[in-house]
Amino acid sequence: MSLEGVAEHCYNITQSYLDLANQTSIVDETKEAIKLTRDYLLKDIFKRWDPFSGQISFSYNGGKDCQVLLIVYLSCLWEFFKESIRISQFSLKFQKFPLEYLPTVYIDQAETFQTLEDFIELTKNRYFLSLYESPRNQTSMPQAFRNYLDLNENTEAIVIGIRHTDPYGEKLKCIERTDSNWPDFIRLQPLLHWKLANVWSLLLYSGEELCGLYEYGFTSIGGVNTTRPNPFLKKGPGEDNGEAITNHFSWEISNAYGKAQEDSSVPVTRVSDADLDIIQKTDDSAYYPGWFLIEDSKERAGRS
Repeated sequence: MSLEGVAEHCYNITQSYLDLANQTSIVDETKEAIKLTRDYLLKDIFKRWDPFSGQISFSYNGGKDCQVLLIVYLSCLWEFFKESIRISQFSLKFQKFPLEYLPTVYIDQAETFQTLEDFIELTKNRYFLSLYESPRNQTSMPQAFRNYLDLNENTEAIVIGIRHTDPYGEKLKCIERTDSNWPDFIRLQPLLHWKLANVWSLLLYSGEELCGLYEYGFTSIGGVNTTRPNPFLKKGPGEDNGEAITNHFSWEISNAYGKAQEDSSVPVTRVSDADLDIIQKTDDSAYYPGWFLIEDSKERAGRS
């Protein structure tokens, strides 16, 4: 597999999702969210900054928002590549995909779960990310980005997977320059309009492996000392059969892209023993998986 192959795979995932018919209202809403993000990327962003020249980098932290945006972004890279070939009137099979690795920056600001670190390493290889990782706790976030830009002088814009419902995200725009106390670059934020339900729907349909912490009731993952399973997903007495909270994504899970037959399992990474100890020492309760939560207002309830 190569970045070209992964980009084509991500394109096939998103196109397959867009071709779905007669499903849930969440699927319909998510299809509209995907279309708008694709329009941002293909009709505006990629016409201003060449994604194959190093002008655009991708900010990645292993979370669900970053992963779903990465899938859509890679799908658009493939579509942009195909369109470039069409315009140049050369056959696709005789043209080489212009990137071997996607320029990516990971700003590591807090002590993170080992499971998340393992997942970042796994997806770094899975999605062919040329990942720069900032030294943990040694610099501020603006300085960490400044250090990255010093090493990647061609980068003019960075894709960031923030949504309107995230802290400080309410008034953000898809394309905007950084504030004066930050290094000068363009923030590209094509996921702003997505809701939590949209993220889960496409991710679970994609069939891509997810960070295992989500299976343990996490809905938003921050530092080890500030993040726990979401209290709104805690199971009460007699709820181990999973019937007390509705899973709105049963169809996506059972009919995920590439599945040979209906299967109710979700591919997730293994949670490390160290992380299990951290979770259980604080609270040994049982939790529904993170994707059982769709209310945006409750998404960060497990973080302090």
